[in-house]
This record gives sequence, C-alpha cells and structure tokens, in this order.
Amino acid sequence: MSRPFLIAAALAAGALSAAALAARPVKPALERAPTAEERQSFEEFFSARRAATPAGPWAARPLFAPMFEIDRDAGGKPWRVIARVDAAPRRSHPDLCRQIRSSFIYDATAPRGARWQEAAEPPRWYVWLATPNVPCAAARYTTLQDPKVAGADVVALLRQHRELLGRARLLFAGHSQCAPYRALTYRLAALEPLAPAAGAPQMLGMVFESDRRAVARVAVRKHGSEYTAWNVSCSG
Repeated sequence: MSRPFLIAAALAAGALSAAALAARPVKPALERAPTAEERQSFEEFFSARRAATPAGPWAARPLFAPMFEIDRDAGGKPWRVIARVDAAPRRSHPDLCRQIRSSFIYDATAPRGARWQEAAEPPRWYVWLATPNVPCAAARYTTLQDPKVAGADVVALLRQHRELLGRARLLFAGHSQCAPYRALTYRLAALEPLAPAAGAPQMLGMVFESDRRAVARVAVRKHGSEYTAWNVSCSG
C-alpha cells in the first residue's frame, strides 16, 4: 500500500473521530430540589435580614415562597445553590407597580450563620401598569425594567408598546434578520436604555419575546413626549 494512501486514510480517520466528538451531545447540567437544611438555613437568614432592614423593600413579607435554582455541571463539581425572592409589589410611580427580585447564593463550606450572601447579580425590577385606586398585587405578566430607565418613560412605553410593536413590524419587512419573525406573537419582556442616536438625545430599548423563542429588539427614539420605533434587530 502506498505511503500517500496511508496518510490520506489516517487523515480521514482523524476527521471522522473529530466529527464524532463534535456530534456527541453535551451533558446537561444536573439539577435537584433544595434540602431541608438549605430551606431552613435560608429561612433563618432571610428572617434576620428582614428584621435588620425594616424600612427596605422587605418591610412586608414576600407573597410567595423563595424559588431555588440548584444545578451543577456533570463531573462531580459542587452544587450551585441560588435562592430568589420577590418582594411584595409596591408603587414606584403613581401609575406603576414594581416588584423587586433579589438573588442569594449559598456556600455550604461557610460557618453555619454565614452561608448565605447576596449574589453578584443585582436585584431585578419587574413592573406593570397600576390600576387607579387599587393597591398593587402580584401580576401574571410583568416587564423587566432597567433602573436607568425613568419611571415616566416606563409608563409611556408600557401604554404604547402594542402600537410601537405594530410600527416596528413595518421595519421587520426590510430587515433580513427580522423578516422571518414579522408575523409572530410577542410580549414585552424588558425595557432598557440605549446610547443616543438618530439625532435624539435619548433612545430607549424594548425587548419583545415571541412564543417561538425569537427575540426582537426595538430601538425607540424619544423626542419631547413622543416615542417612535426607529430600528430593529432580531434573533431566534
């Protein structure tokens, strides 16, 4: 058998092996429910925290039990334990209800009284339009608000989001990324600040999520009290 043929065969075998490795599915992260000790430990920590800051967002007891996210990568690595708690909804603006979600991370190796700490992730603000003369209560659909977006802008965008999305769909048609997603059903998932552009001192971002995992980002130009859908980008 000739030497060139042997070299070609070896290269082909190596390519097949590499392809097989690339095609091998990535092992998913393992998940589990919290242990009784983890639940009890967090309850003690959180009760002490509320008592120490009676005037903060935790002045009222949360409406729901904490949500735990516990996972680890395959291979015997330590479990990553995170507890998330939603504060009771409160008015952050006359027309806006806000619920703050805070995250805490667990360290099983720390002394018993110091196992829970605030996660590096900052608290998240979830907002929705308030009903006049009615106290804020938990809502089914909420929108993530970046703290840098002013309350007045949040209220305006929440009220106008269907109209702005309708105008943005016209921009979808001329955008190669967005054209395939033009007819999908969307809900407003987040509001965020954007860098000034298009001759406007202020631009705002609206993030829409579809029922088919597509995400549409709409750049909104603010001029005075008017908001205009200015540009779009999509991923799916």
